[in-house]
Amino acid sequence: MASLEASNEMKAYQKDLRSGAQFAEKHQQLLLNEGLPQLFVDGNRLDRAQVRQRLEKIFFESIADSAAHKKATDTAVKQLTTLARSEQISINGSINAALFLGDLRDKQGQLLTTATQPLSEIVSDDSVTPSVRIAALTGLGKKIQALKASGGTNQLSEADIILPALSTIVALPAESVPPVGRDWMQRQAFKVSSDMLEIMDDSPQKLEELVKNAAIILKNSNRSIDLRIRAVVFLSNSARVGITVPANEILTAAEELVKESLRDAYGIIQDKKFEEEVTGGLSDMGMGGEMMGYEGMGMPVETEKNYLPITYFVRASWRLVTLADSMTRLAQQLDNNKDQYEESAKRIRSYGVKLYEEPKDSSLLSALEAFDPESIVPEADDPESEDPDKETTPKKLSPFKLR
Repeated sequence: MASLEASNEMKAYQKDLRSGAQFAEKHQQLLLNEGLPQLFVDGNRLDRAQVRQRLEKIFFESIADSAAHKKATDTAVKQLTTLARSEQISINGSINAALFLGDLRDKQGQLLTTATQPLSEIVSDDSVTPSVRIAALTGLGKKIQALKASGGTNQLSEADIILPALSTIVALPAESVPPVGRDWMQRQAFKVSSDMLEIMDDSPQKLEELVKNAAIILKNSNRSIDLRIRAVVFLSNSARVGITVPANEILTAAEELVKESLRDAYGIIQDKKFEEEVTGGLSDMGMGGEMMGYEGMGMPVETEKNYLPITYFVRASWRLVTLADSMTRLAQQLDNNKDQYEESAKRIRSYGVKLYEEPKDSSLLSALEAFDPESIVPEADDPESEDPDKETTPKKLSPFKLR
């Protein structure tokens, strides 16, 4: 990349176009033959974001004439679309091309509208590698954010181009994309679709197909917890803009997701306890369920050991707070039981906030006792006697499998 920037050809390119020259054949050839190939050069793999930024700066920011700038970006859009779909370059190169396509800006510094259609087509195309589709979806997400902020005249027309791609992703069949990629794409699609509701608030009926598929995903207990929570968020936002949704069914599903979220975190605690039982604590450097700390005077005191990693508290907190906020929105659609669901949402939210502010196993257990006490595994009692001749009940191990 450095050698390209320092080359005589690059200096001549910038000198010409800064002076107001048109984007000529020689400029196009430098862009196509030397510039864009930087996206898939092996030596640039570790600096992909920086390479994209440098290409934008040296090839486009120096163009003074608007017509020349448009011709240059049109050339780039066409070639980047080809590179994103190409099987002749590395996957990393295709991903980088799709990301750059989503980053390109016009003369005024706005994301390029002419890139919206090819990005949407890449996202919708089952023949394109999933990771490249994900990169293109990232670009569409940026465009929706920009559309929300701008409110320009092209807002609805661009949204209409993006909408079919989102519908395609939300309706992806299981066999079309590996499970992890499918889940990620659908979570992103729901997130972007919630933003779309604000843009298309005058024609929300256009999103009814998305709403239908979101409800299908929500009912499928085999789908991931986070994906179903994203579906709840989208459905609750849809209700807010006037789209008819089965509010009671969604609220019931949201309450069940609260329980699933807590059971998921509790399962980690039980797994770690079980592992400790099996290994005798060796996996945790010999430490048992209690640890030693020191009070202000330097005297050792026993402190409770927490098995759940901090990242799981953050996730569990996000899940509960997000579900609570969605339930509050959905409750507004009810004629009956509105107050009941609003109070329930407040309660769920308070436990979610506590998980974030007090990330301790006891906080998680407190929430589980409140919402799903049947899931708690009773602690095994210590034997009453050390008499080896006296029969004792075997210690109960965790029913959760090691992960």
